Parts: sequence; structure tokens; C-alpha cells
Amino acid sequence: MKTLEELNLKNKVIIFDLDGTLIDSIGIWNWVDQKLVYDYSGIELDLNYVQTDRNHFLNNNPSSDIYIAYCEYLINKYNLRIKDPNELSDLRRDIANEVLTEKICFKPDVTTLIKTLKKMEYKLVLATVTTEKQLEIYYSKNKHMMNEMNIKDTFDYIVTKEKVSKKKPDPEVYYIIMNHFGVNPEDCLVFEDSLTGVIAAKNADIEVVNIYDAHAEIDREAIDSITDYKISNYKEFIDNCIK
Repeated sequence: MKTLEELNLKNKVIIFDLDGTLIDSIGIWNWVDQKLVYDYSGIELDLNYVQTDRNHFLNNNPSSDIYIAYCEYLINKYNLRIKDPNELSDLRRDIANEVLTEKICFKPDVTTLIKTLKKMEYKLVLATVTTEKQLEIYYSKNKHMMNEMNIKDTFDYIVTKEKVSKKKPDPEVYYIIMNHFGVNPEDCLVFEDSLTGVIAAKNADIEVVNIYDAHAEIDREAIDSITDYKISNYKEFIDNCIK
């Protein structure tokens, strides 16, 4: 692993993941899935187990509509009273939308970093498996986020779930971004919180900064073994890398 002092930001296209990287949202989905399983089966799951089990499924399932497949998995595993995965997916989204509107915030110093990079004329990209509908909540309904920064107006390019056919750790999303800007891997820098995200960046031969997220702690050793740089928070990056 390299030190932040070795990082050269000159002329970089800077790419950010969203969930767990720019916003604290992973725990919300753990709660949503715990609630769904309890409400429709009576089984109460540990939140850490919910995340571990979901991560394992998402990382090992090739389905192009991964969240429908995940809902079908929940139905079969817990014998949920809802049998239609599309209906369960809609319900999952409805439960989450209220929480995403009221509770989700940017991580500390995210907006300071993004606005500073914007003023320095870096090309900024959002690369996320989040859907367009979910992003719309952050654009137009989440007052916490809107008061700090409008994602849609700030990022030069946004790649959502609808724009890719292969999910991370496949590097497709990064190839799309490099093709869009006509740049090479050495011209880019990625911020990711999860092992899957770090692997995707490395599969694209792009340097990656791992931002600490408590929900990725289970994979900490594996992340540290392959990431190029790691930071505990964005102030650390600002203090060491923004001149």
C-alpha cells in the first residue's frame, strides 16, 4: 500500500462510488431487509448477518436484474408470504424511500472535498449501482443532501445501475467512464468503500483510495491487501492531497 504523499492528482478523472463511500447508507438497507423478512415470515435476523448474507448473494450472482433476483432469494430462503419477487422489490423500495429521504446524509467533509475538486476543474464522476429512481430522491427530496450539494449538478458524469450490464467487481463501469472521457487507467482515480468496489477498480487497472466504512470491516484485511491508498475520513485526504 502506498502513502497519500505518493498520490499524484494531476489531470485525474476522479470517480466516486456512492453507497458507503459518499453517503452512510449501507446500514439502512440492512434494516430494510431485516424488516421485510420479519414482517413476512416472523423470523428476526441479526443486522450483521443480513449484510453478510446479502453481500455474498450480490457478489456471487450473475443476474442482470440483481435486486429482483435478491428478492426471489429472500422469498425462497425464508418462505415469505409475498411470493412475487417484483412485488417484494417494490415494497422494499417503498420502505427504503422514506428512510432515504429523511435519514441519509453525506459523510463528513464529502461536500468540502467535492466542491474543492470542482473548483480545481477536475472531472468528477459518480459510479454507482444505485438506480435512477433512488438518485432522484437524493436530487429532489432529501433536504439534508440538497442543502449541502446537488449531486446531479455537481458531477460531470453519472453512471447508474441502468447503464451497466455487469456489476462490480466486473470493471465494466470503469471502462464506460474511460471511454466517455477518452482516457486511460493511469488518468483516473477511484474512491471505494467495499471490497467488491476496490476489486472492480483494480480489475480496470485504476488506482483506488479506500475510504473507511464500518460496514466493510469484515473485509478489512482483504481490502488492505489490494487497495493503493486508504483513508479513515475525507479530512485526512484533504489535508494530505489537496494543495
